[in-house]
Amino acid sequence: MTALPFLRGRGLARPLALACADTQAPAPIPREKSVIHLPADHYLHRDAPTEWWWHIGTLKAGERVFGFEINAASFPGRAPAFGFSQIMLTDVQNQKHYQATTTYNPPAGYDPTTWAEHDVNRDWHVGLGDPSSQFTAVKVTNPGSGYDPLFTVVTVSGGGGSQAIAYPIVVDGAVAAIQVTNPGRGYTALPTVTITDPTGKGSGATAMAVHTFITMDAAWGDPTQNMAVVSKLTDQAIGTEVVFDLTLSQKGDPFLVWGTGVSQILPPAWGSHLQTGNYYYSLTNVAAAGTITIDGETIAVTGKTWMDHEYGFFGSAANPVKWLLQNAQLENGWTLSNHYVLSAANKLPKPGEPVACEVTLQDPQGQMYLVAGVMTADRPWISPASGVTYYLDYHLDIASFDAALNFKALMPDQEFPILPKGSIYEGVASAEGTFQGLPTSGTGWIEQAL
Repeated sequence: MTALPFLRGRGLARPLALACADTQAPAPIPREKSVIHLPADHYLHRDAPTEWWWHIGTLKAGERVFGFEINAASFPGRAPAFGFSQIMLTDVQNQKHYQATTTYNPPAGYDPTTWAEHDVNRDWHVGLGDPSSQFTAVKVTNPGSGYDPLFTVVTVSGGGGSQAIAYPIVVDGAVAAIQVTNPGRGYTALPTVTITDPTGKGSGATAMAVHTFITMDAAWGDPTQNMAVVSKLTDQAIGTEVVFDLTLSQKGDPFLVWGTGVSQILPPAWGSHLQTGNYYYSLTNVAAAGTITIDGETIAVTGKTWMDHEYGFFGSAANPVKWLLQNAQLENGWTLSNHYVLSAANKLPKPGEPVACEVTLQDPQGQMYLVAGVMTADRPWISPASGVTYYLDYHLDIASFDAALNFKALMPDQEFPILPKGSIYEGVASAEGTFQGLPTSGTGWIEQAL
C-alpha cells in the first residue's frame, strides 16, 4: 500500500506559488455538504478503526494561565488493538509542564466496543482507566542495566488488590518501560512494583505504580452541553499528581475540518466509509469551568476551550506521518486550524522558510471555509528528553482573508516524550496579528509530530 501523507486528518497543502496568489475573497462551503450529524456523531462509531476525543486549550485563574490536553483514543483496527491516553498541564506562570502517556490493552485493560457509549439514546460516556481503583500504569524510575528481555519479571503486590499483570519492555539491557496488560481489581492504595532478573545479570531497575484515568460524560439529547471531564495524571518525569474536574459546554455550530467534516483518504471500494474516510469535527467555542489540582493545591479555573472528535481511517503504524499544526480562537469571533503535512514533497521546513499549507476557518456565524495559506516556522528548540527539534514560533499568512498571524509557544517544553520514537509536541500558545486587515489576538495552540 502506498504511504499516505496523512495523520490526524491532515491533508495535502497547495503549492506555495498558488497559496501566495490566492487573494480572492472565498465563498463559504454550503452547510448541506456537512457529513457530521450531532448528537449521533458525538458517540462511539463501533466500525471505525480509530476514534479520538480530546480537549485542549487555555484555562485561567485570574491572570494565571494554564494550557491543557486531555486525550482519549482507541485503535481497534490495529493488530494488536490498543487504547491510549495523553494528559498534560502547562503552568505558564511557573514554567512547569506535567504530562503522561498511558497505553491500555484489551481485554482486561479496556474493551474497544464499550470504552465509549455508542447508543444515542443513552448518556454519552468516554472512559479509559478506572477512577475507583488506585492502579493503572507503571512508571520506570531507574532503567537499570544488564536485563534479559526473555527472563525479566515484573511483580505487582500489595495495595489491597489482586490479579494485576505487567511485562517489561527491555531495550539494550535497560528496562525502558513496563506495560500493564491487566490492571487487576480492588486496589485501594498504590501497590509495590518489583523488577527481577532470575539470571542475576540485570540490576538496578526500579519502578512505581501510578493511577491515571479519563472520564467524559454528558446527558443524552445534547451531549455537547455540560460535558463533565474528569482526569488524573502522574507526571512521568517527577511524579507530581494533577487532577482535572471540568464542566464544558459548546456554544454555536461545530467546526467542520475541511469545511465538510470528512476527507476521503482511501478509494471507497477498499472498504466502508469508516474504513476509507477520516471524519473530523471540533467544538471551538466551549465555555469551561471547574478546578485543577496540582500536588494537592486546588485552583478554580475558567476559559474558552476546544474539543476535537476524530474517527475512521487513521493511516497505518507501518507508515507514520508527521505534521505541523496551529489552532487559534480569535477575539473577533473567528476560529481556524492550519496544517502542514510532511511527505516526500513536503519536507520539514527550515527556520524562516515559507511553505504552503491548508487552513480551515469558521466565521462568527458558523460558516466554514477551506483556503490556502503560507506558514513560516522559527525559533527552534531541542527537547532534552527526546532530542527532537521543535519550532516555538509560527507565522501564518492567509492572503484570501488579508490575514497575518503570529503563534508563540508560552513555554518551550510542552512535549510528550515517547521513547525511543513517537514523541509529540502539544502546547499552549498566543495568537496575534491582523485578520481582514484589522488587528486581532486570541488564544493559540501548537502541535508538532516530527
